Amino acid sequence: MDLGLKDRVAIVTGGSRGIGKACAKELLAEGAIVVIVSKNPDINAATVRELERLHSDRALGVPTDLDDDAAIAAMTAQAVDRYGRIDILVNSAATVIPQDFFKMGDGQLTNLLDQKFNPAARCIRHVVPHMRKRKWGRIINISGLAGRQPHFTVVPAALNNSAMLNLTKALAAELAKDNILVNAVVPYIIDTERQEETMREWAQVTGQAEAEVRKQRVSGLPVGRMGRPDEVGAVVAFMASERSSYVVGTAWYVDGGGSMTL
Repeated sequence: MDLGLKDRVAIVTGGSRGIGKACAKELLAEGAIVVIVSKNPDINAATVRELERLHSDRALGVPTDLDDDAAIAAMTAQAVDRYGRIDILVNSAATVIPQDFFKMGDGQLTNLLDQKFNPAARCIRHVVPHMRKRKWGRIINISGLAGRQPHFTVVPAALNNSAMLNLTKALAAELAKDNILVNAVVPYIIDTERQEETMREWAQVTGQAEAEVRKQRVSGLPVGRMGRPDEVGAVVAFMASERSSYVVGTAWYVDGGGSMTL
């Protein structure tokens, strides 16, 4: 299936690791040009070198602090100056830290959305004017199952992901008239470095072995295994493509059946 992504210009935040990196790989494989955005310059550069071995001259690394609006403006300007356009934005960056709600101070609670939601909102504000000029755009927000299935142990993730889903719906209704289609992709239990870190943290909190934590994570999934990052990336590539031209304001679950919600 030709997704119509050849020479489309995509920005992928959090593109140097995990799900973001998998999204970048899939978009590159479909012929897109991809701007890899992440904070750590060394990791960013290493990812770009890896991707360029597979897709020469179509990956650009731009280390960017997404907490800094001026840095996002500069990253956007660099992409436009080099490629003349921005067609796709994949908001995958997140540093959501598990915290005990009752131990959070006012400052931590006030700044909670800085972990994921606010950086995504900043990026959207900067890229939409460029999409509007061309009357074509795709924005894919990577959310998470906690946004629909809240739990006390994941309040920071739940609030960020709920906000992402709300923003997705609101922007979808507003931007569709400009042929800018906004959707969310909702992964769950994906086998990434961050997932491994989370399981280690949970094992320390509960005193369980990591193997037991892993077993518990997948026990409720109908498919009986963790998802792969490329399985998320494949759905994101479709959502970014010409083939998704009548898909607006949806949340696509890539969760191994973990949600089972209507």
